[in-house]
Amino acid sequence: MISAMVGFAVEDAIIKKLSNSMPISQVLISIGTIGLLVFLILAFINNVSLFSPHIRTFTFIFRMFSELVSSICFVITIVFVSLSVSSAILQITPILVAIGGSIFFKQNVPLYQWIFIFVGLSGVLLVIQPSADGFTLLSLLAVIGSFFLAFRDLVTRSISNSIPVITIAFWGFFSLTIGGFICVPFFDQLQPYSSESLILIILSALFGPLAYLSLVAATRGGDVAVISPYRYTRLPFALALGFFLFDEYPDRWMILGCFLIVFSGVFIMYLSGRKKIDIF
Repeated sequence: MISAMVGFAVEDAIIKKLSNSMPISQVLISIGTIGLLVFLILAFINNVSLFSPHIRTFTFIFRMFSELVSSICFVITIVFVSLSVSSAILQITPILVAIGGSIFFKQNVPLYQWIFIFVGLSGVLLVIQPSADGFTLLSLLAVIGSFFLAFRDLVTRSISNSIPVITIAFWGFFSLTIGGFICVPFFDQLQPYSSESLILIILSALFGPLAYLSLVAATRGGDVAVISPYRYTRLPFALALGFFLFDEYPDRWMILGCFLIVFSGVFIMYLSGRKKIDIF
């Protein structure tokens, strides 16, 4: 799980770096296409079918749609707001999954969990600081992206376990690529690739797929109550990358908000594991 979180944090930093030389639409297309090629090769080597009948179901298509919307929202936030803010807001996804589990799967969420949920949401307000002078509405895109990531995770529960991980990952990167093409009319013209941008895209071909596969391996092979809190290791890595690579300096309110989000999320997962409530 830690390897997955490091991979995702590095991939986010690569996306922000690429945005210096090309529009967001081209970044999405490039990252998505290279990921497609990686998983196409893996599917060929492992003799995995990418066109299972399950991918034509409404559930799988909605999962792809959720992945598409969340990718666009987060990339815009990473580029125009900051890597630190987008990564911090992303951490509320497990909390939103807990809320979704109570609504869509009629799962019993005790009072203490609702208290921690509201603590986490309060942390989000401290991160985006809607009353501050530097507030931008683009920060809300990360919140929207978190909602769609929660939808994706909830929908994934109802997807057949017979669908190979490589197949799910392939169509996830397909959604990312389609999102890039959708964004083309809304951003600047496509730019020629420089040697630096090509190196970054090749690096993304390593970190993105590795992170995706590590995440699935962790969630399928480990105790959810034990491994889930390690999702939050993504935040310190992202904050460090934002500080050293992009001169991002979180203020004390944002740091407090990050703490509240992580604190509430970890306790929700820990207590859920003890009570054997399957909300993640």
